[in-house]
Amino acid sequence: MKRKICICGVIGSVVVLANPAAAQWTVLQIVDLTELGMSTESGEATLYRLPDAGGANCKIQVVHFGETGKTIHDFEFGSRLSSAEKKEFRYKVPLSVNAKAKPILTEKLSLASPKGRDVLPKEFEAYKSAFDPKQLAKCTRR
Repeated sequence: MKRKICICGVIGSVVVLANPAAAQWTVLQIVDLTELGMSTESGEATLYRLPDAGGANCKIQVVHFGETGKTIHDFEFGSRLSSAEKKEFRYKVPLSVNAKAKPILTEKLSLASPKGRDVLPKEFEAYKSAFDPKQLAKCTRR
């Protein structure tokens, strides 16, 4: 039994070291989108950096909350946008009617789709402009 635990621990460590996605993202800045007029209900955007990563070493995650659902954007970038995804969730009934309502995924966009290639880079630039340029500069340094 002890041998299995040791082996699993070693294998787990190798997987973490071999998988850069398992590395720890560091929060550089959080922006309240409601204060900026970019969200009517509630929303926030968070800028993350992955230390010592090649290519896309930063990401912005945006979450907009509303009475009828929520929208989540994920953008990964370095000197340029490398991946983007938008997920829209809607509630069957408003939260004011049922506080335990579960959201349902109603739309998912990525850079792989024509609509995503048209919409997501524009949204990325809008959200990116909400952050401090000094923090964003950390995303393009090597």
